[in-house]
Amino acid sequence: MLKQRVMTAALLLAVAVLFLLILPIQWFPLLVVTILGLMAWEWAGLSQLQATSQRFIYAALSLFVFALPLVDVLQVTQTLVWQIYTLLLTLAVLVAVRHFAQQGAWPASWSTLALGFGVLWLSNFAWSVLSLVEALGVSWLLYAMSLVWVTDTGAYFSGKAFGKTKLALKVSPGKTWEGVAGGVSLAVLLSVLVAWQTDMPLWSMMGLAFLVSFLSIYGDLFESAMKRQVGVKDSSNMLPGHGGWLDRFDALLLAVPLFWLLWQGMMS
Repeated sequence: MLKQRVMTAALLLAVAVLFLLILPIQWFPLLVVTILGLMAWEWAGLSQLQATSQRFIYAALSLFVFALPLVDVLQVTQTLVWQIYTLLLTLAVLVAVRHFAQQGAWPASWSTLALGFGVLWLSNFAWSVLSLVEALGVSWLLYAMSLVWVTDTGAYFSGKAFGKTKLALKVSPGKTWEGVAGGVSLAVLLSVLVAWQTDMPLWSMMGLAFLVSFLSIYGDLFESAMKRQVGVKDSSNMLPGHGGWLDRFDALLLAVPLFWLLWQGMMS
């Protein structure tokens, strides 16, 4: 298993380096579209669409919705309408996680709602990724993603060392509030270092990191709840040793749009 994880991680890293650092930036949307389609395929499965034809149609629909504003996606994501839209999507995730944490399941109608929500959720993530790269550059996208990665790392080690108070037992038994505190603290520390290196306003960077880091955990919990609802461990087996694409991007689906939204409000 460890060998598989390492080999898969190395391959993913090589692809990321190719598209982000070597190829012209005009190739980057191809990577985004590919990952979006793969995540939509997995989302369809978690929403109880099992037939191959149904999942193809769902993935195609997700790509169609994503492509609607693609002529000028940056302009779309700089509007008040998009900002409210993103906040509503984030709020829906928080409410869904809270409900699952209390009840241990969603109602029977959840799969229909999940299908509709997934199209909006995945497309908005892709819009935000492209907008962030176009407006700020690849380095700031990597920073936004790094906030999630250090949060996950800090939460793991803090939770292992000090974790006692469960965060959402019925969703993810291993997560604790002590882990959350460690993960968020590490993300805020990273923001201090980045602010020092870039001359960005310190308190704004710390506030942005705190919110993105803390709420990214709910993106992870949301996908965990979806998997528990259908009784699966991973969103797919596309990435040997890692599960599926949603398993790797779950927290980022919330974090990247939120980062781009907050950046516009706090850094402009």
